[in-house]
Amino acid sequence: MNLTQLKQKRAQLLREADGLKVDGAFADDQARVAFDAKMTEVDELDAQIRTLESSAAPAAPASAASTTEARELAIRVERERVTAIRTICRTHQMAQAFEDAQIDTGVDPAAVRSAILEQLEARSAATPLHQHGNVRPGEDARDKWMRGALAWLLVRSGMAAMIARHEGTTADKLDPGEFRGLSLLDLARQSLERAGQSVRGLDKMALAGQAMAYRSNYQTTSDFATLLTNTMHKVLQAAYALQNDTWSKFCGTGTVSDFRAHNFYRLGSLSQLDSLNEHGEFKSKSIPDAETSSMTATTKGNIIGVSRQVIVNDDIGAVMRLTEMLGRAGKLTIEKAVYTSLGLNSGLGPTQSDSQPLFHANRANVNATAAAITVASISADVAVMRSQMDPNSQDYLDLLPAVLLVPVAKDGDAKTINDAQFDPADNKFQKPNTVRGIFRDVVSTPRLSGTRRYLFADPTTAPVFMVSFLEGQREPVLETQDGWRTDGVEMKARLDFGVDVVDYRGAVTNAGA
Repeated sequence: MNLTQLKQKRAQLLREADGLKVDGAFADDQARVAFDAKMTEVDELDAQIRTLESSAAPAAPASAASTTEARELAIRVERERVTAIRTICRTHQMAQAFEDAQIDTGVDPAAVRSAILEQLEARSAATPLHQHGNVRPGEDARDKWMRGALAWLLVRSGMAAMIARHEGTTADKLDPGEFRGLSLLDLARQSLERAGQSVRGLDKMALAGQAMAYRSNYQTTSDFATLLTNTMHKVLQAAYALQNDTWSKFCGTGTVSDFRAHNFYRLGSLSQLDSLNEHGEFKSKSIPDAETSSMTATTKGNIIGVSRQVIVNDDIGAVMRLTEMLGRAGKLTIEKAVYTSLGLNSGLGPTQSDSQPLFHANRANVNATAAAITVASISADVAVMRSQMDPNSQDYLDLLPAVLLVPVAKDGDAKTINDAQFDPADNKFQKPNTVRGIFRDVVSTPRLSGTRRYLFADPTTAPVFMVSFLEGQREPVLETQDGWRTDGVEMKARLDFGVDVVDYRGAVTNAGA
């Protein structure tokens, strides 16, 4: 295009860009993006126009007049640059400091527009999807009341430190504010008054009963019962999460969709890839036969009753301590179930479908040479595990142990073998410890007795015991209903899980000494 055509196109683009605004503002982000695109084209046209104008100008000896014209042209160009930058920055509501910095650095409007777009993209990425512009959803009066009252109940019951540890914060972050010093009856009275209910003439028992039972047209549970439930739920979840366990070190975890038996499949291996035949064709490979085992979940749980007497006696501490014990009991229930299963048949595990225990010579997962924990005996245990074959006996699995499980009496010996640089049985010649660091975890538990030890492979690749949870819900659930057996509210804590053996190849046992 010639100079005239370029100028005409520039004018057209400016008119189109101006038409994207309504009362000086953009209707939406799409209009803003379209505006920026057209202004970028304008900047490119300006550069082409300047190039053509400078090349079309006849060369002439420098004179005072030409010098003055050049100076005026430079001033005009700079003014246009500054004006364009200010327009761009103010259109996108950029800070004054940003605008001044762009002008001072001498960059052209196109570079400024690119810098603004980068900042807008970063700002959009940092803004949650549920926020729209500068409008952010906030708490209503009920939410604030719930939050403050819950914080006070946690502080009063002595559970604030445990909750803070679970949430990775500090206890001082739970600020009860105006709720500090209130009793349970005070909170019960407030819950009713906030709902527009008169409490005049109610004695303590009647007040407590009405607070736990009252529902407005929009509530399925009273505010006061909801407050108690939320507080107990926090305590239950924190206690469950903070309770130490050992089963998760060597057991796999799975999911079942209901309480029926669910199959767990173990495929055989393909052993190796086949060579191409004489025609250069690939051979078809059949899928190896699979072994199956089953997983089943059952329900464990208990009910806590929060009676009117608890509210009147202001005994929230006792309720929360009981809730804490329920949470810890949930984790320990799984722990006990795993070790109960492992301890069957004198420590050889549960009986399998062939009427033999989990650990048996027929399964090649027992080191028959009982020996104390030494470099030599651990090496022999490892050799037994590495020699296991896949389900269709096509190849060695060559599994390596990840966890050594021992009774607490053998904890020191186990950790010494795993950590020592030299063989503890040969201190004189400092013979290297060939099994040093072979175990990712050394786990000891008082739930095992005697000297028997177990080596487990990584449960994510070769699980032996599988703890399966209903619908993947790994934490206890707290449900609430009006008390039928008790005069108040009943809180039911339940946990749906099952412990099953799904394979035998990922573990080896030694009777020890």
